[in-house]
Amino acid sequence: PVPDALTFAFDADSLSQARHVAVGEGSRYGLTGVKLDDLALAMAELTTNSVVHGGGSGVMRVWTEDGYVVCEVRDQGRLADLLAGRRPVPRDQRGGRGLLLVNLISDLVRVHTGDDGTTVRCWFAR
Repeated sequence: PVPDALTFAFDADSLSQARHVAVGEGSRYGLTGVKLDDLALAMAELTTNSVVHGGGSGVMRVWTEDGYVVCEVRDQGRLADLLAGRRPVPRDQRGGRGLLLVNLISDLVRVHTGDDGTTVRCWFAR
């Protein structure tokens, strides 16, 4: 992220606040209507995933880049399935649709996972 990106560390007790912070930044950077709602939903899904599957906490960053609002969520988890979020899960599977939803509502999603954790970046056109 850019050096002046808004940075917000979150855990289970601050999930709602993380979403509100992201929406505030998205609005400040010019997102409105459905795009702003999409950002809110994506950040809710990603931050919740970090708490549930990524070690209980994470760091969210928001900045602008080339006409987009970029949101990043980083945690200590590791994705075993490199195509997670890129294909539908079986109908009878409980859960597992959050990252797919993020991919469907964002303009671009990039996922990086390794021994040091997972980072998900989402782009939303302004």
